[in-house]
Amino acid sequence: MQCPNCGARYAVPIFTIIDLGVNPELGPALLGGQVNVAMCPQCGAGGPLSAPLMVHDPSHDFLAVYVPPTGIDDVQRQRIIGDLTQTLMRKLPTEARRGYMLQPKEYLDWNRFIEKLWEFQGVTPEMLRRQRDQATAIQSLARLADDPGALDLALERYKHLIDRQFFTLLERLMMLSGSQGDRESLVALQALRQALLEKTEAGRELKALQDRVEQTVRKIQPDATREDVIDVLLAAWREPGGDDIAASVAISLAPMLDYQFLLAIAERLERTTDATERAHLEKLRDLVMAVQEQQQAAKQNAAVQAQEVLQAVLESTDPAATMRENADLIDENFLGLLAANIQRAEQNNATGAAKRLRKIYEMALEVAQSQMSPELRLVNDLLNAPDQGARRKLLEENRKLLSREFLEALKQLEEDFRQRQGDDVADRLKSIRAQAALML
Repeated sequence: MQCPNCGARYAVPIFTIIDLGVNPELGPALLGGQVNVAMCPQCGAGGPLSAPLMVHDPSHDFLAVYVPPTGIDDVQRQRIIGDLTQTLMRKLPTEARRGYMLQPKEYLDWNRFIEKLWEFQGVTPEMLRRQRDQATAIQSLARLADDPGALDLALERYKHLIDRQFFTLLERLMMLSGSQGDRESLVALQALRQALLEKTEAGRELKALQDRVEQTVRKIQPDATREDVIDVLLAAWREPGGDDIAASVAISLAPMLDYQFLLAIAERLERTTDATERAHLEKLRDLVMAVQEQQQAAKQNAAVQAQEVLQAVLESTDPAATMRENADLIDENFLGLLAANIQRAEQNNATGAAKRLRKIYEMALEVAQSQMSPELRLVNDLLNAPDQGARRKLLEENRKLLSREFLEALKQLEEDFRQRQGDDVADRLKSIRAQAALML
C-alpha cells in the first residue's frame, strides 16, 4: 500500500478471516490490536485499516464479523458477510459446522467487537477502558519526560492509572516504536519508563522485581541443561513473590523454551511426588505453552510480511528503492526467505531466476546491514566468511558480543533456515554456534 502522508510504498498483511480453532496463536495479536494495522516504515503514519474481518472462536460457539460502517450500503454489507461465511464453511470439515455459524453476529464498532472477544478472556469493558486511559496517559507523560517539574505535576493527575499493567503497556509501545524505527518516540518512552521506575510506587516495586529476576538469570550457566533451568525456576518459585520471579525469568529465557523443554517438564512431572513442586511444574508448562503460541504467531506474521515484501520487490521496477522503503522489514526472515528461494531455483535449474534472486539478496544485505545491530552484523559477516579460520578470527575479534542470548539466537536462526529448506545456511550456523560456545 502507499502511505497517504509521505507516499512511501510498503507491504501490509490483511486478514479477512481468523479461525481461532485452527490458528489460536493469532489470538494475542488480534486482542493486542496488531491485526489489519498499517504503519508507514518511513514516517510512522498509519493506523487501523478499514477492512472487514470475520472471527471464529469455536470454543465459545462464536462467529462474528466486523464490517466498517462507512463506504458501503446494507446490501453490500450483507454480501460481504455472506461471502466470508461461505468461505469459512468451505474450509471447515462437515462435522465441525454448527448452527450458530448460519447467523454470524454483526459489529459496526471495532471497540465493541474487540470487547466481546476480551470477554472470553475474563476481561471486562471497564478494564479495557482503563487500558485506553493508560495509553492516553502514556502519550501525555512521554511528551514531558525531559521536563522533571512538569512530569511531577502530570504524575499527580495520572497516579491512579500507574500500576503493573501500565508498565506492561508502556513496554509494548516501546517495542512497537523500536520495530517501526521511530527513534524519537522510543527515546521518549525509555526516558519516561526510567523516570517512573524512580518516581512511582509501582515503578519501585517493578525495579525490585527486575533486580531479583536478573540475579536468578545469572544463576543459569552457559552450559546449563534444561533440567538445570527447571531447577533454577523451581527454586525461584519457593522464594517470596516466587510466582512473579519465576514467570519473568521463564519469559526472559523464551528462546530456550522449545518442545524439548516441554518434554523435560513432562518427565519431571512423572517423577515428582511433591504436590507443591507438581503445581509449580504445571504452571511452568502452561507458561511455556503460552510463550510458544506467541512465538508461533510472531513467526507466522513475520513470514507473511516477508512474502509480501518479496513480492513487492519482484514486481518493482526499482527493487533497491522498494527495499529501502521497507528497510525495517528487510531482516533475517526476509533474507531467509530469499535464500530458500535461491536454493529452490538452483535445484530446479532456473538459472535466470536464481541470478536475479542473488542480485536482490546482495541489495537486501546492504539495506539490512544499515539497520543491523552489532550482533546481527556479526552473524552476517560470519555467514559470508570464506572458511573456518576466518570465522574463528571474526569471533575472537568480537568476543564481547558473545553471550548465551547470542547462542540462542543462532540456534533459532538455524531452525528457521531448516524449516525453509535452507540446509546449507543452517549447517553453517550450527558450526558457528559450536565455535562461539567454546569462547564463552
